[in-house]
Amino acid sequence: MSFDIEKIKSLIATAAQAQVDELELAEHGVEVRIQRHAGAACAVEASAIPAPSTEPPTAPEAKPVDLPINAALQIIKATMAGTFYRSVTPGGSALVKDGDAVEAGAVLGVLESMKIMNEIESEQRGRVRRVLCDNGELVKAGQPLFELEEC
Repeated sequence: MSFDIEKIKSLIATAAQAQVDELELAEHGVEVRIQRHAGAACAVEASAIPAPSTEPPTAPEAKPVDLPINAALQIIKATMAGTFYRSVTPGGSALVKDGDAVEAGAVLGVLESMKIMNEIESEQRGRVRRVLCDNGELVKAGQPLFELEEC
């Protein structure tokens, strides 16, 4: 069994922001269940989904992992598919880096789609927790680009 803990953390943050109480997902033989309890940490269970066989199925061994939910975390996502850039000009310095404080409306990055440069702006004042994409990376619509903490 293998799973991407960063992807699971992102799912937890998204579920918390949307105030979802329970979420179950299965992908590539890994099943994840996230439950939110008011005022408590989130319990996550990840387990391998057994492959079909002729033998009676056995229950997979679930391993709960406690990860904190930060309800003040905003995930900024790509509005369209394109190429993500951290700076306005090629070779320029990054507009923001992990830990930077930003104001509402601040440009965090640029998304190039169909030869048009689209600025990615912060919707609120906060601190950049993490930049989730590399400079020049191709991204899909809806892909998380930044984690922004309210401050």
